[in-house]
Amino acid sequence: MHMGLQEVLDKVNANPSVKAAYLLEGEIYERFVAEESSVTEAESGMSFVNKALKEVLKRNTALCLFSTGEFEDIEEHVMVMEDPLGNIVGHDIPECMKEKYKDDTTLFWLCEDFVMRPEANMRDVKMVMLPKKVRTIGEAEGVCDAIMLYPASTTDLLLRKHFGALGGKCGSASAILAFNIL
Repeated sequence: MHMGLQEVLDKVNANPSVKAAYLLEGEIYERFVAEESSVTEAESGMSFVNKALKEVLKRNTALCLFSTGEFEDIEEHVMVMEDPLGNIVGHDIPECMKEKYKDDTTLFWLCEDFVMRPEANMRDVKMVMLPKKVRTIGEAEGVCDAIMLYPASTTDLLLRKHFGALGGKCGSASAILAFNIL
């Protein structure tokens, strides 16, 4: 027998980094989608494509989490730079990959956790947000295809206001956990 939505919420809330989790539905879900969809430019001025949001929209259930850290370790890239042909010319470096890339002299470090290829043609490059696959929640809980989206700062503020998480009382970051209930 699969767990119900309340049990999934209970498991998510049991994560030490999660301070609160709420079902994202109805008007606030629509407002979240509208705000997140409106972000078409990265802080750097590059075009921004939110593939993570496209994947959230394919799931039948979404939760808004407020946490003081990562829900679970990030083991794959969630932000990449793509050229017009879809080639990855830059990407984030999750903590677990830092050792792999630390001595790579073919990369240019833009900051401590993002690199790019110096030979890349930067004309018409875009930033792409990818969904983060979630392993903590799965078939044992009656769900599948769990992913996480880290929202834009404007969306984060919208969610904080709606759920009463202003002033950092619920943690320092919001995230959207989306999945399909089996």
